[in-house]
Formats: sequence, C-alpha cells, structure tokens
Amino acid sequence: MATHVSDHWHPPQFSKIYDPRDGKTRVAMLITSPEPLFNPDALEASAQINALSAELDRLAHCKWTNQEAASAAALFPAHPSTGFVAILEHGSNGAYATQAQQIKAYYAFDGDHIGAFEPRGMVMHEDDCDCCLTL
Repeated sequence: MATHVSDHWHPPQFSKIYDPRDGKTRVAMLITSPEPLFNPDALEASAQINALSAELDRLAHCKWTNQEAASAAALFPAHPSTGFVAILEHGSNGAYATQAQQIKAYYAFDGDHIGAFEPRGMVMHEDDCDCCLTL
C-alpha cells in the first residue's frame, strides 16, 4: 500500500543486475517516480532524503517484495545473487525536464528473504546520473 511519499511512484519491477564495480550480482527492485525525488540545493533536502529512505526500507521489507525478490533470484541460476538493492529513480524527459535522480539502498539477501539494510555512507555520485545518492 502506498503512502503519501510513494503515492505517485510506478509499481516496482524486479530483476537481477550485475555491478561491474564490485563484480557482484544482486536482485534489484527498480521503482520510477514521475516527479523529482528531492531538491539537492534545498535546506530540507536531508528531511526529503530521510523520508524517501524510510519508504524504500518499508517497501523492501514487505512480504510481497520478499516473494518477488525470491522469484527474481531464481532467474539465471548460474549467476547467484549476493544481495538486494532497491533503486528509486526519476529520469529526465525532454529539454525542460529536471535532472535525472537516483537513490540506491543495499540490503542483505539470502535468496529468499531481504535482510538488514547495509549502509554505504550516503555517497553522492554523478557518474551514473545527474544526482545519484547511495544510502
């Protein structure tokens, strides 16, 4: 069930992704938002990010999410999953759109259940998109 934070988000899609930076394959939950996620220059950016992070964590621990993640983990058995990543993104469309934004949250995953959040230090990247934050 959506909250006021996630009310306009598109339904999650699940798949496996390979991360060439660390050589690991993870189950990914990709959620897109038609609206910008946060304003990185605003004074309340930290509060906006905290609300998004809490909503991603809530969604990551839903029973339905665990079932979908387990199904995705069964894909391509030659490449076992070593974790779970929730990715929330807003992509810019057209000349007048806002910056592309992305938030990633990593979790432990045993192939059946999504475990604890694995913090990555609130790192801001600008290589993958205009504004990419890894929680």
